[in-house]
Amino acid sequence: MQERKPYLIGKAFNQFLWASVLTVAATQVANIVDATIVGHLIGPDALAAVNLSKPLLQAFFAISCLYVPAATILTGVAIGKGDTRRGGRLMTFSLLLSGVLGLVCIFGGWAFFGPISHLLCPSKELYPLATQFMSITIFSSLAQLVMYTVHQFVTVDGSPRLVTLSVITGNVFNILLDIVFIKFCGMGIAGAAWATCAMYVVCILTSLPHFRKAHTLRLCRPRLRSLGLGKLFGIGLPLFFSTVLISVQYLGANRITSLYLGNDGLVALAVCMQLFALSMIILTGTLRTIQPVGSILAGMDDGHGMLMLMKRAYRFLALCLLVYAAAIIFFPGQIGALLGVTQGPAMEAVMTALPLFSLHIVMQALLFNLMPLFQFYERKRLALFLSIAQTLLPVVFFYLLHGQWLGFFIGQLITGIVIVVWGGILRRSDPTLCPFFLIPIKGAAEKFEVTVSPRISSLAESVSQLSQFLSQAGQSQRSIFHACLCTEEFLKNIIEHGEAHAVDLGATVVDGRINITLHDDGRAFNPIAFAHDTPEKIGLGLKIAQGISHKLDYKYIFHQNMLTLQI
Repeated sequence: MQERKPYLIGKAFNQFLWASVLTVAATQVANIVDATIVGHLIGPDALAAVNLSKPLLQAFFAISCLYVPAATILTGVAIGKGDTRRGGRLMTFSLLLSGVLGLVCIFGGWAFFGPISHLLCPSKELYPLATQFMSITIFSSLAQLVMYTVHQFVTVDGSPRLVTLSVITGNVFNILLDIVFIKFCGMGIAGAAWATCAMYVVCILTSLPHFRKAHTLRLCRPRLRSLGLGKLFGIGLPLFFSTVLISVQYLGANRITSLYLGNDGLVALAVCMQLFALSMIILTGTLRTIQPVGSILAGMDDGHGMLMLMKRAYRFLALCLLVYAAAIIFFPGQIGALLGVTQGPAMEAVMTALPLFSLHIVMQALLFNLMPLFQFYERKRLALFLSIAQTLLPVVFFYLLHGQWLGFFIGQLITGIVIVVWGGILRRSDPTLCPFFLIPIKGAAEKFEVTVSPRISSLAESVSQLSQFLSQAGQSQRSIFHACLCTEEFLKNIIEHGEAHAVDLGATVVDGRINITLHDDGRAFNPIAFAHDTPEKIGLGLKIAQGISHKLDYKYIFHQNMLTLQI
């Protein structure tokens, strides 16, 4: 008896994962290097001033989160269904909206710069440095929004490695310009801000070559009525709230730390936030893998594939986070020294804060990794609760415990307990939902799934199992014969000519029609075009299968052939 194996899902996961991790790693490592340069060349006060400006950066990121991730998720679903034109419309709309909102941020930020700067910077000593950095950060908002939009669509369109190269190139420019502007040009903290602005422009320019290729998303008239803006913003709203509230979290943590722990506490908080940002290499890399792969699986209604994807993601995430937390717990002094904090009360504050804050980092990542699932399956209430509770409760308990760093972890722990209980309630009303992830999984009577070894000897058993499934589903002998004949022909072609390592065969029966899917990791091959363009005798088997099938659809995604046929 053959069964489905996670090989192809794992291969797609790895393809996107390492490109996404490298992309985020390049960004976050550059941010750490940027902070190190600022801390060493200007001083710890400048490091704290940059940290005070983070809510502003987070606010710009939050604006993009209202529509960009949701648009790319819907684009992935459209690609999964074979509708790339809808994906092009979503991309065009997102880019236009990013441009408009970027200009609004620039003019609005300058118009209300005084109130904004006083709100974000509670320290009079740090105010001059912080305002220099903030004024230039506001100017860079347009480039930041456009860069994030371009990168997301290039990734979902199948070129995550280009995004990695783009980010690495941009951050190399950022680091070099940091040194030039701060050390040689004497621009101080303003030099660091201008270097970051230049990085955004470089990232945009190095990503655009993707759209010169054939079979990529294309700009086209958006047609707002057909985009489903209500659904788009409904999916994006929880993530928007989460990112906005992270700005509130930064602001609240800064003020609580200033109230209870003073400037030394602010320095310790700046180190904690740098480590939190570094942990985003792991979390964001995983999320950016789940979003494109998972959205296409959702478009295919592949619950088992989604479960395989999430299990793979959590194994990777848990292992990396445990190693990261252990490094923070055992080496807090060395980490503080790396960021320019070498001795005195500030170092003591760092030594106290880091081990406890590491627990918050681990819990935050494990919980937030559920957000894409809530978006795919439109669990809006759960997503909204996660986005609000995970950002506000840590700060609330940090305040209630009078600046005790353990408060961050307690807030995350309570959030996790509520989500587990909520999930248990949902499973009582819908037994098809799997534990924890709440993915709807079709039973063996509803969906047939096996992984076929690319050998002729495996073909007969797979087709026999398919025949048994269709018979149990009440299909006529004629329909079963046609379905098995087509499947056998396509499988034989993949095994003999595709050079694949594995083939996933799936089948469902919906409204009296048999839907069969064949996914393999062999060389790109479109059997529909081959049967149409080749002489009669050469493509005879494929022509017969094409004639029997009511509907045939082929796409090449994740470097895998995906064929869907309907009988």
